[in-house]
Amino acid sequence: FPLLMQAWKLGPALACGNTVVMKTAEQTPLTALYVAALAKEAGFPPGVINIISGYGPTAGAAISEHMDVDKVAFTGSTETAHIVMEAAAKSNLKRVSLELGGKSPMIVLADSDLDFAVDTCHHGLFFNMGQCCCAGSRIYVQEGVYDEFVKKSVERAKKRTVGDPFTEGIEQGPQIDTEQFNKINRMIEEGKQSGAKLLCGGKRWGDKGYYIEPTVFSDVPDDSTIGS
Repeated sequence: FPLLMQAWKLGPALACGNTVVMKTAEQTPLTALYVAALAKEAGFPPGVINIISGYGPTAGAAISEHMDVDKVAFTGSTETAHIVMEAAAKSNLKRVSLELGGKSPMIVLADSDLDFAVDTCHHGLFFNMGQCCCAGSRIYVQEGVYDEFVKKSVERAKKRTVGDPFTEGIEQGPQIDTEQFNKINRMIEEGKQSGAKLLCGGKRWGDKGYYIEPTVFSDVPDDSTIGS
């Protein structure tokens, strides 16, 4: 995703004749810096592509508040998006586009190919360790096939291989950092307290690193944290 999001931001801006100042996510700065080196090697003039590393309250705020920046595009959390929009409004009313996290629902009907649906929903949720703004993190299943779908989904989740992502055959690596690791564990606990049924996973995988077992809940209340 660091490379994809950089391409999504740089491509349209450069194609329309703009220069770009891009702040990388503090967790993943190296990809963007390498792309910047490649851009220089390719012959982009100085000042056209500018990559900076830093934290949101400093480097990010400098972009959002700057009077000479005409447009800001942000990918990240809804909480940070509020800050970006406020800074854009209070400075020069710069245009803003936001790509934020969601709670994307998957819908499975009774006449669907159930094995295909299970596999699709599994990958839709666990792709990139669930760290995806459009992850299918809640699934609505028609009543007639609900029990069978849940059973097959749990079986698939239990088979998911967890470990070093550089090892062949591993499907799921660690979360990106301590903050994300703690957030997911907190949501799992909130899911338990909401009355949802924990069917598999729900705890740390191994004794080191930010690994979490593939986790599936059923009978999730609509107004719970993990269901809304």
